Amino acid sequence: MSETVMIEALGQGTLARTQALDNVFDWVEPRGLDGKRVLVLLGDIPVRLDLVERTVQALSGAARVDFAARSLAGYDEAYRSALTSLLGGRGDLIEIVSGEYESLTVPKRSYARQLHKMETPERRYIKQAFVARCLAEADLFVVIRGLELNRFSGVHGVFATVLDCVPTKTRTEILSYAAYRLMGEALLDVWSAIRGAFLFGVVDGERAREETYGRIAETGVILAGIDPDELDGYALIASGGRVSWSPFSSSASARIGRGGRGRGADVASNISLHELRARMPAGFLQKPAMHGAFGAPLVFRFSRRPDNFDTLVCPMGAIEEGQNGIPLVRRAACVACGWCLKEYAEVSPYRR
Repeated sequence: MSETVMIEALGQGTLARTQALDNVFDWVEPRGLDGKRVLVLLGDIPVRLDLVERTVQALSGAARVDFAARSLAGYDEAYRSALTSLLGGRGDLIEIVSGEYESLTVPKRSYARQLHKMETPERRYIKQAFVARCLAEADLFVVIRGLELNRFSGVHGVFATVLDCVPTKTRTEILSYAAYRLMGEALLDVWSAIRGAFLFGVVDGERAREETYGRIAETGVILAGIDPDELDGYALIASGGRVSWSPFSSSASARIGRGGRGRGADVASNISLHELRARMPAGFLQKPAMHGAFGAPLVFRFSRRPDNFDTLVCPMGAIEEGQNGIPLVRRAACVACGWCLKEYAEVSPYRR
């Protein structure tokens, strides 16, 4: 197929979603599954079961299919039972944070790397990455999740899902490059260490969710793709954001561009990008600037103590308990990765 992304807008009627899923999976048509072990990566928030059912059907030729999510805390007993039933003994339902991780060597890239005009002879930012064993052992992997937005990365897409598959040690190393605006490059190093190949991804955007505030927007679209850069880029456009906001998808930013432009040869769609953007409510996605004047990192402050506050949210250990109960962010340790912005609505950036 010439297209790498499909954007399917749901029509009217009771069978509109069924027809949309038919169109999406007819377009995806995965091949070369014989004897392969496939891992289906899910988000922390369960997607509708009809999407999972269609995914399992599309992967019927695989020797083994496993489901994995960073955490199953948001999955009730009925939903877990339904997932287990869909697998039918062909695989397992895996909670990544409760499982084991495998150390993978990151291969060197074929071109010279520079960091603030200093060459890195290793041609990689991360040399050794720890990745969930289920992902490290899979021959192919698929990402199935809802369209979730946040103030941190704009959209929780394919690359961010892989970030869910690494432990705190590797996540900290990746996020430490955020201060240099190189977090996406560091994450691509981890991506290159994964032996399995990305097969396809489906993002259910019928009801988009904003993670930080928990708001919901009816968008009525389903996005699918075989290229992770392009899929994440168009998911950002579908959410009303700009591709340049994403720390993961620089190549998609260059190809797709900002605003409503896109390459018609690479996307199959029954809806224009302009109409897609118009479906998002005004102010639904509000991402503050991550850098102040002259590129200086901003200072992050808590307005009050969050109800579910935990100092371990910060991968750099920069958040500590304040004397008046309001958490403090230590400037010396903060790398402005924005992870606290993603987790807590009580955090705001300020200029130094």
